[in-house]
Amino acid sequence: MISEERIYAELRNVLESADFAGLGQVQRGKVRDCYQRDGKRIIVATDRISAFDCVLGTIPFKGQVLNQLAAFWFENTRHIAQNHLIDVPDPNIMIVSQCEQIPIEFVVRGYITGVTKTSAWYNYNHGVRNLCGNILPENLRKDQKLERPILTPTTKLEKHDRPISRDEAIAEGLIDAETFDAAAELCFKLYAYGVSHAASRGLILVDAKYEIGKLKQQLIVTDEIHTPDSSRYWFEDTYHELFTAGSEQRKLDKEYVRIWLAGKGFRGEGAPPILPIDIQVEAAKRYIKAYELITGREFLPGTKPVRERVDRVLKRLSLIL
Repeated sequence: MISEERIYAELRNVLESADFAGLGQVQRGKVRDCYQRDGKRIIVATDRISAFDCVLGTIPFKGQVLNQLAAFWFENTRHIAQNHLIDVPDPNIMIVSQCEQIPIEFVVRGYITGVTKTSAWYNYNHGVRNLCGNILPENLRKDQKLERPILTPTTKLEKHDRPISRDEAIAEGLIDAETFDAAAELCFKLYAYGVSHAASRGLILVDAKYEIGKLKQQLIVTDEIHTPDSSRYWFEDTYHELFTAGSEQRKLDKEYVRIWLAGKGFRGEGAPPILPIDIQVEAAKRYIKAYELITGREFLPGTKPVRERVDRVLKRLSLIL
């Protein structure tokens, strides 16, 4: 793993946004910037970090970690579900198929945890027992493993994600029953595979968010899969000890930043606090460690300043796509 000193040195070498006029108008998400061309999307994973639906700043190497980790999972789950990945021409860039996106995020949870207002534990701790159509028993504890994984969808195209049940999503015209059920089955299979792989690496895949699209009437997995932004990971070797003691789990994901924000009283309303440098560096360390533990590969930082490298690749893509 690269040194903490190297991460401190890279705090200014971050990709805040991708701006390249030669590819047309950019579409900005919270973390990714996208260009569309001839049935394809060029997705640039920036170093922006978001939580509680707010962009908070940047984390060194984060975009590269997310992009390469998503590519790892896409390649290793093709036997379960087709996905939109075509090529990875740069550590921060993916070329994917353009598809019709389903306006729902499918979240599979194996444990009850979380600090966001859409998280299972936040809602359960505030008295909710029917979570998106899943009836939860009394007396659950934070971070407890559920009897079986549950699906808790949220809306996708609203300012703040909103928990929604299968019946509500169908009634609101967001999706039809056949598509919902097929997508849910895919997501449970992907989660089961992710749980198995994570366990082989000494990790617990706590929950995972999946985005599903349609291409030529076939359901395909899009966006990202099992990254520290879209999933929670804990260390397996200390889970039972910490759970029994009622202590926080050792985390390897973005939850570290969410918990820091919640501790400052921020859960999405008003202006977010500025991330201190030590929080940025610790988050970067966790992202990199997640990549190395999950993939079993050494993290190799991209060559040259990230902005220069990405601009060069985008220029080449504007000429050949």
